[in-house]
Amino acid sequence: MSSPSDSLVSSTAASIESASPHPDAGEPWLPDPEELPSVPWYEEKSSNLKISDIAIIKEKGGTMGKFEVVLPHPDERAHRPPPDFHTFYMNQIEMGLRFPIPRFIAALCHYIKISPSQLAPNSYSFLLALAVLLSYHEIPLMSRPEIGTHDIGNIKQL
Repeated sequence: MSSPSDSLVSSTAASIESASPHPDAGEPWLPDPEELPSVPWYEEKSSNLKISDIAIIKEKGGTMGKFEVVLPHPDERAHRPPPDFHTFYMNQIEMGLRFPIPRFIAALCHYIKISPSQLAPNSYSFLLALAVLLSYHEIPLMSRPEIGTHDIGNIKQL
């Protein structure tokens, strides 16, 4: 015995398997190369931070006066920070990033050769929990720790 919901499920499943009733449906539309911008979006987008944001960054980021925070110039981009600086994003601060970067996170980033700014904003709490677990089980992150002084985000240790 078939219920009305069974026939609805069956017809939906059948429609997924069948060809589209629209003859113009097919390959996804891709723009022609000449329609694409000449530079990638991340080269065009500049920071929207204001001078007044520096105080918020220092307060929320817990810099304790030990870091210099500067706003990017209009021609600077996240993937090209000024010399001796590293980039960070406001959503990372809002999700719990604090300065100085915890040694475990700095060591992990150094170990896997990424910038802390490449971590997803919500990964900081997960990584700190991982550090607690590794410590509890006495599992080293790496055989030879290579933790150096890490300058962080358009922020530099003074």
